[in-house]
Amino acid sequence: MKKYIFGVIIGIFLTVSAMAFGDPAPIKIMLDGREIVTETPPQIINDRTFVPLRVISEAMGFDVKWDSAARTVILTSPEKMGAFRVVSYEKIDTDYGYAILGEVKNNSKSTFSKAKIEAEVIDAEGNMVEKLASTLPPGITPGETAYFMIRAISDKSNLYKAVNFSFQTSEECSVTPTDVTFHNLRFAKDQGILNDFIYVTGEVERTDKDISREYKHPVVQVALFDADGKMVNYGEEYMENYKLSRYGSFTITLDKGADYAASKLKCFSD
Repeated sequence: MKKYIFGVIIGIFLTVSAMAFGDPAPIKIMLDGREIVTETPPQIINDRTFVPLRVISEAMGFDVKWDSAARTVILTSPEKMGAFRVVSYEKIDTDYGYAILGEVKNNSKSTFSKAKIEAEVIDAEGNMVEKLASTLPPGITPGETAYFMIRAISDKSNLYKAVNFSFQTSEECSVTPTDVTFHNLRFAKDQGILNDFIYVTGEVERTDKDISREYKHPVVQVALFDADGKMVNYGEEYMENYKLSRYGSFTITLDKGADYAASKLKCFSD
């Protein structure tokens, strides 16, 4: 396994010109035209800009682990990682603990009917607090991305500092990406219930390209994002009645969450 080892100073730097007058504007980190938002803002020290290593490395596809005994940060390059890599993730608090929301990309040349994502939650001292897991949808083809939610029913939210992700895959299959369109998307709350669940309803239609294909285990995902593009909510529904039908309808129940400005839907099946 190809690894890159760094010392305890967890930062990488870029040389920039110093601001001569006035308050400096906030420093933005851009990767392939996409802004990367960090909990710890970049800092200019002695005319050099220091940015958090973990966030930048994970955005570039590296796996980041902290060896507390050796006080060493270990980066594993994408080509030496598993089939999937985490593109982005957020931690949100819930009524019964917390959840990790995110997006993964199939970094391999294979497609799998079964895939699981595991998360080791790390505290500020570099120790593993708890290990969580969730399943990924079947049929994420090479290069495709999918959303995920990992729930933690615990009181350890305040110990959360970082996450180490890993994946397990099985039952390789050969399929193309689902070819569908979504219609009549609606968001509603049941005013008579205090839990404030969000009900997402809509219809999904497969195109002529996929009209004769059997979707073995179809699933529809919906992710909600705030005005800054941060993922704030997620839900999914496995649609067993959509295996051969051209049209299908879904009702996805989401927990109450932060205000959202946009939504995205995806459909997968092996």
